Amino acid sequence: MGPFRSEYAAVIDDEAPSYPLIGSIQNSVGMGFIGNQASFAIVNALGGRLIHAWTQFANAHPGIAGRTTVTIDVAQFRRDVQFLVQQQPRVIHVGYLPKPAHVDAVAVALKDHRGIVLVDPVIGDYKKGLFVSEETARAIKEWLIPMAQIITPNRFEAEVLLGTGDRSISEYGYLNGLFDLGPNTVIITSFERDEEKHRTTSLFTNGYSYNRVHGPYFPRFNAYGVGDTFAAAVATFVALGGSPFAGAVLGTALTSRAVANTTTYGGMTVDPIGALAKWNPVGYQIEDERALRFSERSGVSIDVLRPTKDDAARLKFAPPKNQIIFG
Repeated sequence: MGPFRSEYAAVIDDEAPSYPLIGSIQNSVGMGFIGNQASFAIVNALGGRLIHAWTQFANAHPGIAGRTTVTIDVAQFRRDVQFLVQQQPRVIHVGYLPKPAHVDAVAVALKDHRGIVLVDPVIGDYKKGLFVSEETARAIKEWLIPMAQIITPNRFEAEVLLGTGDRSISEYGYLNGLFDLGPNTVIITSFERDEEKHRTTSLFTNGYSYNRVHGPYFPRFNAYGVGDTFAAAVATFVALGGSPFAGAVLGTALTSRAVANTTTYGGMTVDPIGALAKWNPVGYQIEDERALRFSERSGVSIDVLRPTKDDAARLKFAPPKNQIIFG
């Protein structure tokens, strides 16, 4: 029995395909595509594999009657996060963290991580204000943002992280202010929405290139889960070998398609599974120029941001292509 099992195991090892492992640390739901469930859908469909730790579990999105929630015990969460980091994922995507103690648990564990960290600081929006306490938001800014290579705040969250409500700051000012906090790549989602043109605009920089990324906007949908879907898409495309720029443009295309596939399932959450059933960019499209050309078919385009008299690019030379850990 022993030799048979050994030979069988060797065959399995030889034939096993290699998938990039991606970590996801955020909230989970039993119904719909929010948090870890958005990551599961995207990572597995695009050819990766996911390991996750949950911070808060809800049976559904707030749009569903009878919703219940529970926040994980911090001691258990610390063990879960440490286990996740020990598996050495290529990319770790950090999303919703409810309390400062949860932020601390992630920050401590990430000191041993040698891969890429994407932080989506899920702390609020203009409609509801802060989702978390000021202490939690401050902990994310001070403990996690400096450890991240990529961050994906929305405009409200960007203003919280910058400690300003001054909407007159230039686009360069927003991007450079966040870049100065430590990450190598900054993507500000939902920076502008134009209902007349049915267009939403995000901002992107790696410290050298500065761009607006435009995508379709569907105001008739509530778009629950749109931020989680975008961050998960960026993390996945980067894990597959794309640059953060390719991740931003392909993520914009996937997210807009997920919004267009919104159904009553899950309290009107977006549906990346429905989107990926009809659209899949895996392959040569993750290279920057091809990613952009491919995404143009989904209504995605870019504009180059010009420096202002007060703000210029933070880097004099472009970072190595498809590499975001540099310097």
